[in-house]
Amino acid sequence: MNRQIPFRIVGLYVESFNLTDICLKEDIPVEVRTNYEFGVIPEDHMVMARLTYAYLQEEAELLQITLVSTFDVKPKEFQTMLQGNTFTIEPFFSQYLSTINVGAARGEIHARCEQAGSKLASIILPPINLIDALPKPIIIELK
Repeated sequence: MNRQIPFRIVGLYVESFNLTDICLKEDIPVEVRTNYEFGVIPEDHMVMARLTYAYLQEEAELLQITLVSTFDVKPKEFQTMLQGNTFTIEPFFSQYLSTINVGAARGEIHARCEQAGSKLASIILPPINLIDALPKPIIIELK
């Protein structure tokens, strides 16, 4: 079910950023690994999305960034996702929130690498298919 869920971004911050001094090797592919995590603060109708990107070349980590976004979901819509002690984020919504994180992370990576004079600023990030990355509902058990 793809319905509109009204929300606003209330926080967007880089939780960690590590750019190693390992030199980028020419003509050797850079692997990009991603990880997605979600959290919820029911009393404030907030949903958090955490994205971690890691750039590796021949298994050596060149860069790692973790970016956290916090979203204030309209209370009425938030309640539709809350059933007892379970909060469910349907794939269309987790994918949409992650799209915001991916775009912000790409910008942070480029700006910070460019500022540091790193050759990683020139790397074209491969597209991420969030439909494949987040195909199932995210179910969060609340305490």
